Amino acid sequence: MNITTAQRRTAITGVFGVALICIAAWPAIAAGLSAQHLDWHPSGDWGLLSMRIEDVGHATPLLGPYSRFGWNHPGPLLYWVLALPYHLLGWSARSMLASTALVNAVALGGTVSLAWRRGRLPLAALTTLALAVLTHAMGPELLRDPWNPYITVLPVALFVVLCWSGTEGDRWAWPLAIAVGSFIVQSHIGYAVLIAGVAAAAALLAWRNRSAIPILPIDRRHRRVLCTTTGLVTLICWLPVLIDQFFGTGNVSAIVSYFLTSSDRPAGIHDALAQAAANLPLHDVGWLGALPVVGSDGAVEGGDLLALLLPLIIYAGALALATAARAHSAVRFQIITGVAVACGVLATSRITGPMFGYLIQWWWILACLWWLSIAWSILDATLHWERSPVQVKRILPVVVVAICLISGFRTSRTTARAADLAVPPEASNSLLLHDLLPPLIGALGALPDIHAVRVETVNSTWGTMSDGVRYAIAHAGEEVVVDPQYGFKFGEQRSADRTEPDAVVWVVHGDAVRIWGQLPNVRTIAIWDPLDTEQRAAYVLDESILQEQLNAAGRSDLATALTNGGGGVDSGSIGLEGVDQELVRRVEAIRRKGDPIGLYLSITRR
Repeated sequence: MNITTAQRRTAITGVFGVALICIAAWPAIAAGLSAQHLDWHPSGDWGLLSMRIEDVGHATPLLGPYSRFGWNHPGPLLYWVLALPYHLLGWSARSMLASTALVNAVALGGTVSLAWRRGRLPLAALTTLALAVLTHAMGPELLRDPWNPYITVLPVALFVVLCWSGTEGDRWAWPLAIAVGSFIVQSHIGYAVLIAGVAAAAALLAWRNRSAIPILPIDRRHRRVLCTTTGLVTLICWLPVLIDQFFGTGNVSAIVSYFLTSSDRPAGIHDALAQAAANLPLHDVGWLGALPVVGSDGAVEGGDLLALLLPLIIYAGALALATAARAHSAVRFQIITGVAVACGVLATSRITGPMFGYLIQWWWILACLWWLSIAWSILDATLHWERSPVQVKRILPVVVVAICLISGFRTSRTTARAADLAVPPEASNSLLLHDLLPPLIGALGALPDIHAVRVETVNSTWGTMSDGVRYAIAHAGEEVVVDPQYGFKFGEQRSADRTEPDAVVWVVHGDAVRIWGQLPNVRTIAIWDPLDTEQRAAYVLDESILQEQLNAAGRSDLATALTNGGGGVDSGSIGLEGVDQELVRRVEAIRRKGDPIGLYLSITRR
């Protein structure tokens, strides 16, 4: 059998295409593999995520992660998508990290695959390099972090390229785009404007181009299959949301009510444009590895609006060049990414409260897509331009592919090699739970009449350790009970108005540890203290003296922060009359070692 030159060229192109897909997905795969070797005990939101993932199949969630505003993000696809690999990879907390890495690997590989379909090796190579740079900035930690502001970042790229493929006649891309877009919005409502805007722009472009590329297949059977598949995907994605809305908690109404009636002041267009100015230029930006500028309140500071001028000029120039060269596909891609950025500005303008980095993580992927679309418009226009020399058209794609392949490989290799050194979320809490949890699980297992346990937090501002304790108890097979007001976070089936607890586990922080074990009917399970007995006694004396000084200076809030793990004591004490600054430094140095934590058990029903 003779192999023609065209077939040989196609085979070589396919090999390079697969190599580019592997290079793009490599950092995420490495992050997932390294996670399987971690001894990790999740706390805070990660402990809660683990609980809800384990609920899939027996108390299957119909809603997404909780919001700090008292409602849930729209839907459960985050839990549903992670549940299968979570169970297949070991049914443990670390398998949640590996499952997240797998989701991101699929997003990265899928994006490059679609880029190869749209622009063959040149676009696939450009996309691989852009994603390699982005994932290097994210680091292995974020590539395997299931927290909903992070796990939704890379799927945005896949969604945008799916929508673009839909406008170019890849009709199968529409149901896939619905699935990916639903996953993003259901996991984080902040993406709703962005996803809706990109979908609307793609639909309008497809409609405008319908004479050249029919929206639906001409063949009736193919048209029926496509419409049925699209309808089924939409129904499967959004049926749980509808069930909850009409027969459950009415979460969608709560979301709509919040955005329509909230008195919280949104950021506004100016601050949103400032965040665009902090991300769209090609220097000192997060997605290229620069550290963000953070204010005293932890919020990310915006950039100078004048910094937007050059990115906008380059964008407009690339768009004009592609239009003049009749590189229509590149023009549509650039329009879709431009709409995505505009929607990102609008979404950012509606954020309330401090502009923390995790709230606007989408700017990293938007900036990456912005420059990718510009680069492709310039390259595709050069290849389409009739006056371009034939040698340029032949050599330029080879040069681009070679440079991107080598640079992408080296960048992804660096990120992948760092995976074994990456720490899991809330690593310090994990170390403490490693010591505290075994005695607790053992104590509960020795009490056969204990089936439902309530966990209470004492003297802690955030209570993140308690969420880790709740996960460990639930993972061990015991039922966890929570206050009814927190049913939306942990699942309504865990609400105390549905189940009466047999025991209470008290997670006690700070000074309260000294007295909690002396309470009647309370059993001490485990205590962690970074200080020995003599050091603790000396610290207690220093702390009491400092509290008196702070109260006398009118700062009772700082005095209280000393006992409950609150921050700001050192900075808030500067210049206060009657407050010994050396004493402040001595107390704060001890506090940085960590407050003591104790686990205690009391039986509520015999």
